[in-house]
Amino acid sequence: MTDLPVAGEYTAEELSDAEIFWRDHYSFLKKHGYVLRKRYDPAWVPSWHNTSKSPRECEDGQRIPYDQAMDATRADGALVVLKRLDLDKHPDEISVIRRLTSRAFASNPRNHCVPVLEVIDPPRGSRVAFIVMPLLLNVDHPLFDTIGEAVGFCKQIFE
Repeated sequence: MTDLPVAGEYTAEELSDAEIFWRDHYSFLKKHGYVLRKRYDPAWVPSWHNTSKSPRECEDGQRIPYDQAMDATRADGALVVLKRLDLDKHPDEISVIRRLTSRAFASNPRNHCVPVLEVIDPPRGSRVAFIVMPLLLNVDHPLFDTIGEAVGFCKQIFE
């Protein structure tokens, strides 16, 4: 898989190759306390079937834009992002993440890394781990109200 947007011609009922990866890990992630969108449940039936709705009007009619990350709901209801991590391609990423999110680094006010809530080790026979992070908003939402907010944002980005 690549880090590029998911491409290809699929109907709304068909899962892309990237989406099949997430469907195939649905039960594994659920056992760890994370539920993916209904679209990735192996027993999924499109919600627009037998209705007058278009797939575009339905949550489960939306495809993922990138194959490396997926939103999910944690068992306590928190919204999170799961990032898939190929350990063969990125063997040091977990150790780097753990260091940056360690107590010593996380308490540094200049450390603006997204916190890692959990690292899920790969399922048996796999070399793909999962990093769990809080779901964040886009940097332009909500819009800055003042010039001071925009300047503060830029200062943090370049720290």
